[in-house]
Amino acid sequence: MPSLSPSLQSVTRTLRAQHLCTLTLLTASLPVQADPAFMQRWVEQFADSEIVFQRGSTNVPFQPLAFVDATHYGESTLERADGSSVSARQTTLSQGAVLPFLMSPRDALLVGDWVSWSHFDSTSSNLDSFDVLSVGVPVGWFRQVNDRWQAGGFVMPLGHKASGEHWSWETMTGGFARYVQNDRLWWAFGLYADFSPGDNLYLPYVGASYALNERWTLSAVMPWPAVLYAPDSHTLYRLGVSPSGASWSTKTGTSDIQYELDTWDFGFSAARRLQGNLWLEGEVGVTGLTGMSLRGSDWEEPDFDVSNSPYISIGINFRPSL
Repeated sequence: MPSLSPSLQSVTRTLRAQHLCTLTLLTASLPVQADPAFMQRWVEQFADSEIVFQRGSTNVPFQPLAFVDATHYGESTLERADGSSVSARQTTLSQGAVLPFLMSPRDALLVGDWVSWSHFDSTSSNLDSFDVLSVGVPVGWFRQVNDRWQAGGFVMPLGHKASGEHWSWETMTGGFARYVQNDRLWWAFGLYADFSPGDNLYLPYVGASYALNERWTLSAVMPWPAVLYAPDSHTLYRLGVSPSGASWSTKTGTSDIQYELDTWDFGFSAARRLQGNLWLEGEVGVTGLTGMSLRGSDWEEPDFDVSNSPYISIGINFRPSL
């Protein structure tokens, strides 16, 4: 097995694509409350547009339009096929934002950014510690088709740079639609693709959200299904699942080997409104259904077993008021 001092290509491509797809679909239809004159004019433009805002009455706040967070994963051990193993801990700092601009009474342009820095701290003598920086620039378009249907698309170029390595690149793109069935239930459909030097990924998308009442919401917005409880407009609790992981490549001889680490995070989070639209959020949980596979240009290895590990996360995000 080659050294794991890698040229890291990407972090959880599926998660980023589905997360961006859903955010792009939802954020364009909502104004943001703010005091400065520029932001106030922005709010008024959306209020006067033909874009339909979210319906129904619920305490659950809207998805964050901007966030800064830090996550630390405990030690995890990878068991090789020959019985040997390597162990490491991971710490990730992330920042992202999506900002909608009204282009016509029914159309909005979305521009954003996404930055992630991860440190993989080896606890094994045969595995080097390393860092990776990932940067993305999402651009999206959104249209209010009619009273119930909304549609849009996005493209997001991404760059990744591991310690001592050159930049590698990939591009994500997708199209989608959102159907509001009634004041409590909406559906989302779509298709997105991820193009990278290692391989290309094509996936369909489906999701839904149902508000049981003003406090409880069942979210099947993939890939992070959850039960949400908001006792008031200043507090939010979430119990759910979300994917995480990493993929990277390393050169051995004349071949490039692709490493794919797939993980699901099972966690409980609590969020509290600090002031205005700023929220403080913390989460604890454990990883599960974790595995690693190795693939090359003309060969494929069986999956490896990766142990579960606890994690803790804290962050501040910006959630627009409805």
